[in-house]
Amino acid sequence: MSFFSRIFGIFRKKKSESLPDLPPTSNLPPMSTPMPFNEPADTSKAKMDLIAAQMDSLRLQYDTLNERVLQIEKMVKELLDIAKSP
Repeated sequence: MSFFSRIFGIFRKKKSESLPDLPPTSNLPPMSTPMPFNEPADTSKAKMDLIAAQMDSLRLQYDTLNERVLQIEKMVKELLDIAKSP
């Protein structure tokens, strides 16, 4: 038995010992069927407003990340210029 197989055997034993037993799937309650789409207009308007707010939040996060990437690119170019200079 090689050194690595012994090490991996130890990890497998520890991993299997630390995992809890999962309940059998037959004891799970049955999945409910989806309800038909009969929501009032107020609920759908509120959901649309929520989605719009989340989209704005994602757009702001994207813009922030984009600015950070541009700053990193500038720093990398400066470092390359410094490294190339004699």
